[in-house]
Amino acid sequence: MKWLIILLLALFSVSCSSGMFNSAEHVLSDKVITASRNNDSSSLSDADYDKITEYLSQGRTRWIELYPILNRSPFLGATSFQEGLDIAMAYALPENPGAVMKYVNQGNVNKLCGMPFIEPTPDETDAYFLKARTALTQLTSESDREKRCLSVLEKSHDHLAAETRTRRVSSKK
Repeated sequence: MKWLIILLLALFSVSCSSGMFNSAEHVLSDKVITASRNNDSSSLSDADYDKITEYLSQGRTRWIELYPILNRSPFLGATSFQEGLDIAMAYALPENPGAVMKYVNQGNVNKLCGMPFIEPTPDETDAYFLKARTALTQLTSESDREKRCLSVLEKSHDHLAAETRTRRVSSKK
């Protein structure tokens, strides 16, 4: 019996390492690419969109590189996904700034670099700001795009901090 278990484990190990099993992430990536090629996203479920958003937020390069594809047809029909797409990229900024910066442009700089989060707490915005600012300042290229992103990040943080102060003063009255 022991040898049977060892043999089964060895066979399973070999089959996994030989690529016979694709990861769920890889399968989902293939579904996105196929949907884009066929201009038909009907094969993607709400759970798939949630997983894509999660992978993006984590700063996974594969998903960041799919951002331009996800930002056009056939994915435009998924309204809640589109609303969260730029937010997910903003969350990815401190995790993988080099990859995210490739996709920052004049049309999306305020969303990707400007902390477009839904009702963040002051602690969340401060933590995000410090992490994102550190990540951006550690990039070596210092391009105009990175400088603009850093400027938008700082202005957004200042704006959110001022709003928080105003709310605190108003609540004390």
